[in-house]
Amino acid sequence: MAYDVSQLANYVNEQNFPILRKSIFGSKTIELFDKQTGIKHSEALNYMDVDATFQNNAAGQTIQSIGNTTFSQRYITVAPVAVRHDYDPRDLNTKYLNSQAKAGSADDEIPFEGEVIDALTDKVAMQNEIAVWRGDITLTGASNVNLNKYDGFIKKLDNEVEVIKVTGATLTSVNIVAQMDKIYEAIPTEILDSANLGIFIGRDLYRTYTQALKNANLFHYSVDGGDTFTLPGTTVKVYALPGLNGTGRVYAGETNNFVTGHDLLGEDDKAEAGFIFETEKVKVKLAFKLGVQVKFPSQIVTYKVA
Repeated sequence: MAYDVSQLANYVNEQNFPILRKSIFGSKTIELFDKQTGIKHSEALNYMDVDATFQNNAAGQTIQSIGNTTFSQRYITVAPVAVRHDYDPRDLNTKYLNSQAKAGSADDEIPFEGEVIDALTDKVAMQNEIAVWRGDITLTGASNVNLNKYDGFIKKLDNEVEVIKVTGATLTSVNIVAQMDKIYEAIPTEILDSANLGIFIGRDLYRTYTQALKNANLFHYSVDGGDTFTLPGTTVKVYALPGLNGTGRVYAGETNNFVTGHDLLGEDDKAEAGFIFETEKVKVKLAFKLGVQVKFPSQIVTYKVA
């Protein structure tokens, strides 16, 4: 006697938990740059500059006041942003996930709540990393809803007349070493000794650059993984920032010259879940405010394909 299993579908173990999710990058830019908190809508960045004019202090010289103390302002505006998800736990009762649902018929909790919240905050961090660079409030369409809440650094710096703008060809393994040197040479001398000075490129160009240095037999530089190394022959750090991936853009300046604005720092990393009796669903919400600005445009170098 033999088994006749021709009427049975092949078995698939659908109870293989935990749930897996994609690996994504966080917001390295926000971690790296200066942050201003407590902003509900718009707030001034206040600056002071003082002239120091030397005078002859010998006896008999005219005593006079020369020079001014000048106050100026730039403004940073944050946009209110929220991510909302509604879950009906009953949707899982007829699916393989019901083995993870809370016992009973209250249906007031969702399985994998912690995993859902962790995945959501990670995805928000990734989207913020992109938006702080590529944000543009004029963008329209469903594909741009994560980019049109505020203007990012790229748009803001393109519109600044005082920014040092370097143009050139599309960066490739053939020309990137020379072009990166060109960017370095454009950095104002008054900030060359700053410990905060850096050159910021996408992870894609970072890979192109490090491979070009390797292929040029420049083995005296050190890039052993990670996302930062020192520009050969200088003290300037090169940072790989995922928000610049695919843009072909490069920026140079002090990390504390770039500012991200927040209401409460870290609120984009906190999501809350709760059962709503009126809708009989579990609501997950993450809300935050975010915007960007630069302090001194004249001390920033940008590279753009001509």
